Amino acid sequence: MKLTGAILTVAVAAFLLFPASTEASFAKVGTAGAQFLKIGMGTRGAAMGGAFVATADDATAAYWNPACLVRVPGKQIQFAHTEWFEEIRYEAGMLSWEYPGIGTFGLQFGLLNSGDMDVTTVENPEGTGETFNCSDMVVGVSYARMLTDRFSTGLTLKYVRESWDDVSASGVAVDMGTLYNTGFRTLRIGMSIQHFGPELTPSGEYTTYNSGGDSLETYESYSLPMTFKLGLAMDVLDQGPHFMTVEVDGVHPNDNVEYVGIGGEYWYNNLVAIRGGYKINTDEAGLTAGAGFRVPVGGRTIMLDYAYADWNKLEMVHRASVGFAF
Repeated sequence: MKLTGAILTVAVAAFLLFPASTEASFAKVGTAGAQFLKIGMGTRGAAMGGAFVATADDATAAYWNPACLVRVPGKQIQFAHTEWFEEIRYEAGMLSWEYPGIGTFGLQFGLLNSGDMDVTTVENPEGTGETFNCSDMVVGVSYARMLTDRFSTGLTLKYVRESWDDVSASGVAVDMGTLYNTGFRTLRIGMSIQHFGPELTPSGEYTTYNSGGDSLETYESYSLPMTFKLGLAMDVLDQGPHFMTVEVDGVHPNDNVEYVGIGGEYWYNNLVAIRGGYKINTDEAGLTAGAGFRVPVGGRTIMLDYAYADWNKLEMVHRASVGFAF
């Protein structure tokens, strides 16, 4: 009965997050750049359908919700690899360091590379024989601390850069987050605002081709993909070697309609984990799944994780990460 009540509590919360009908929503797709920031860092959160803002308790909290860094004991480091669409690869690294009485610090970096693409021109629409590539980068530093015995807050300052051959744009952004332990069973409420910052303006000029002649123009600026997330999480099973957490997140991006992410994570003896999730009200994203292992070695712990995401008409996305806790 206790387990059933806990699951119902989280289920009801899912309906409360977005009570309005999505039929009246307008998708502002294509109105923000730096889309690689949405890919996410690490594998646990991705395997749980992105529902992780109130659950994160490893170094990836620096990305999902910096306030959750207070849940990460000692020191941790993680490296993650993502096989994105069309052979695009995203490499990420995260570090967290707890200072008792001061707070927890975090570092993160992400590097996306498109691989080689053919150069085309007006005269050679099939390609000139030359190639170019696009790359994106983010580097951030985070800090979190407990303000009360139940409430924590966190902040991330990061540098974002995008480049397309010889054109680039860069700027700074901020992530802010809070985490509140309600005191009701293990119910937690997490909130984060990601990628908040000024618009980015590409450098240089480009040539326009008009019937009346050619002219040089400067690039227009574009917005970052600012995203607001609100999540509710609860540990619904904690009996002997069995431990399970479920979470429901409401996500409001500035360049698309709202959607809901639902995820769960089950641990056996704190050594083997199975994860799953689903995204509701998205065009292609849907089912996610994954697994994880913790291997104690001489007072340290090695963490191995895998995640999979089904994007329907698009390709499947696979992620893998390795981490160390000291």
